[in-house]
Amino acid sequence: MLKLTLHRTVALTAFLVLLTSSGAFAKDESMLLDQPVSEYKARRAALMKRVRDAESISTVARDKPEGERTRKAANVVIVLVGENADSEDGRFRQSNMFAYLTGIDLPRAALILWPGENREVLYLPKRNTSEERWTGPKLGHGDDAAKLTGCENVEPIASFMGDLFTAIGDPGKRTFGDGGALVYLLSPEPRPATPGASAALTRLLREAAPTTRFRDLAPMLGELRTVKSPSEISLIRKAIALTADAQTQARRLIADDVPEYRIEGAILSAFIGGGGSRAGFPSIVGSGLNSTILHYNTNRRTMRDGELVVVDIGAEYGYYSADITRTYPVSGKFTERQRAIYQLVLDCQTKVADSFELGKTSLMSQSKIAHDFFRESPLKAKDENGVEMSIDHFFTHGLGHYLGMDVHDVGAGGKPLPVGAVFTIEPGIYIPSEGFGVRIEDDYLVTITGLKKLSAKIPSGVEQVEKKAAPVP
Repeated sequence: MLKLTLHRTVALTAFLVLLTSSGAFAKDESMLLDQPVSEYKARRAALMKRVRDAESISTVARDKPEGERTRKAANVVIVLVGENADSEDGRFRQSNMFAYLTGIDLPRAALILWPGENREVLYLPKRNTSEERWTGPKLGHGDDAAKLTGCENVEPIASFMGDLFTAIGDPGKRTFGDGGALVYLLSPEPRPATPGASAALTRLLREAAPTTRFRDLAPMLGELRTVKSPSEISLIRKAIALTADAQTQARRLIADDVPEYRIEGAILSAFIGGGGSRAGFPSIVGSGLNSTILHYNTNRRTMRDGELVVVDIGAEYGYYSADITRTYPVSGKFTERQRAIYQLVLDCQTKVADSFELGKTSLMSQSKIAHDFFRESPLKAKDENGVEMSIDHFFTHGLGHYLGMDVHDVGAGGKPLPVGAVFTIEPGIYIPSEGFGVRIEDDYLVTITGLKKLSAKIPSGVEQVEKKAAPVP
């Protein structure tokens, strides 16, 4: 049995190995959450520029006297705090906004940015070597943390509150204009019961520094996150590849008298066994009438021949999620009615994708195309009251959403989809009176030449999804 001793150098070496999934840095650059630290530094710089532009702040040389720096920078700061506790599955997962700007997945971390000085300080908890004997080495504010994180200043978390109150000035005095310091943060108007470290910080600041003014950071961060970098797209592609494998496993297992949870088990096995971190959202395996329930994820029913199964799943890889839906016939063959509805849904997806116009198409405009397409179809169905309706009546959700760190990622649905955005197109028809629903969902990237279907290798044609291989025993 090995001694439970942890030499500092050994700990740091182990940390560096754990830090990168490839085992080597690209061009001698550190990696955090499978992305180079330069990515995070560029994001922080872009965010500070947006705040400077919004507040008409000019950058100020750091060698200026403190009073002049404060006056010209107008006491504007950006503040983010990370998560404090483990996720529901017992493993820590950083909030997406904090992870996006820092790549840090440690609890109790924080970040302050001074846009007027183009300065940044990352705050990390002190290392606990006794705890690390059980959990493994962690990054602290020492250990060449500036180089490893790409943040020029890394301080102990114990300094965070003092530095923050110093940054916003004397909370009892008005520092400029008709108000106090201006703080950009998430949850600027939290309700008393609003959970999360960011909301708790806002409540504290509102009470302790009443002249402080607040701006919501979410819209600016959302705009930044909407456009994916090449490294982000690479992670999404990996998540899609894992999801493709999971869809293949699901298709092989679907058969009469097989419970939905067996399919879910194979899906999760493909995610984790393939190197993913977890499911990006609760897996949906809905058979029979459950296929008409949009977010059904109980997955306890037994499938029967003649039914359809909606499999809506997405692996998470490096904090980025896929989102792919396929609909399969349990028996391996569609009925004539099922085939007609399935083909209509597939044709709708193709129509929407083919209609894309760079600089014009938005999620909302695509949704209108889909509704119009279904409305023009000669196919009809009866609603729950037995009244015959046009088929668009049974398209009951939005056509798609942005995709990224959140499966329903940030982004404005009414604005044209920008180059670098990743989003879904997922038409569906759900007919409870006939006991089945159909949804087909794929992930797309906006490029300068139009759309690229990232999930194109996952079969969706009628003949392709009809089972040809014998069920897995």
